[in-house]
Amino acid sequence: MLAGSSVMFWLRSLLGTALLAGACSPSLTSSSDPMTLDFGKTLRSWKALNDGVMGGRSIGVVNYGRKTMTWAGAVSLENNGGFSSVRSEWGEQDLSAFSSVTMLCRTTTGEADTFTLTMETSQQWWMPYWKANFAAEPQWKEVTLDFADLKKSSAMTGELPKLWTWGDLSDILRIGFMKYDGTAGEFGLEVDWMRFNPNP
Repeated sequence: MLAGSSVMFWLRSLLGTALLAGACSPSLTSSSDPMTLDFGKTLRSWKALNDGVMGGRSIGVVNYGRKTMTWAGAVSLENNGGFSSVRSEWGEQDLSAFSSVTMLCRTTTGEADTFTLTMETSQQWWMPYWKANFAAEPQWKEVTLDFADLKKSSAMTGELPKLWTWGDLSDILRIGFMKYDGTAGEFGLEVDWMRFNPNP
């Protein structure tokens, strides 16, 4: 079993069933039902992680309402900074049975903005992770990201060539959002839910 009761509670709330380390239950991989993360309702454990860990000055704060998660702040490029993020707790998930993710979200600044979905396969910050950029509007809108369009990236090297194969979707350890596009300024993203859509 995964270590830690908090991790197990998180995984059960995501999948509706217990996971064994390194594998998801057969009912998940064979089910036609999507896996849904309901922020504010059953999921309130995502936390902010900003560039202060490396000396930066960006600010990002996470708040939960009854039905949503709001992540807002300001990105600063000072002192070698430049990013803010919100991330789930560490835990093992097999997402290889899914082909895309759909989220219901909006910006809180009144302006359209671009964010990045991240899915990490290592707890080491310099190791590559999966990512995909998406645009959010001031109005509530469903945004779907196809896993075929995911790219591998590293904090040290940037985007990696297609030949990099280490760490696939069967071993996702943490999911999150980043604001990391080389620009400074205020941002805000409110998310109602995320739904992982099974392979056809």
